[in-house]
Amino acid sequence: MIRKTALLTGFAGALLFAAPVLAQEATTPQTPEPAPAEAAAAQPQSLTLTPGAVVKSANGAELGKLVGAQNGASGQELTVRGADGAVRAVPVAGIRQDGADIVVNASLSDFQAAAAIADEAPTEATPSTAGEPSA
Repeated sequence: MIRKTALLTGFAGALLFAAPVLAQEATTPQTPEPAPAEAAAAQPQSLTLTPGAVVKSANGAELGKLVGAQNGASGQELTVRGADGAVRAVPVAGIRQDGADIVVNASLSDFQAAAAIADEAPTEATPSTAGEPSA
């Protein structure tokens, strides 16, 4: 009888010792840890917008040179001076940086179809009539 009591007491003691460990394992969350790429994507991207930087479309076509940024009717926009010297607005949605270049979602045809900004004068000199004699 003493053997039986000692055996049952030992078994009960082992269960009492293991119970916290079993309870702790049962309550730990079973979700996997997020991958490093997912964690990096959750953080906002840092951009360096330097006037004069090359602005490209998503397919790699050069739109022009960055002049600055402004708040337009559709939200924030970049102002870009195209090859023709006119400054046009490009939406910042989907903007990213590729080295020193800035890549936007607008295509070259979208950029060229946009209206020129009236406040910015073209860089090309227009012929002046100041020195010509009047008739």
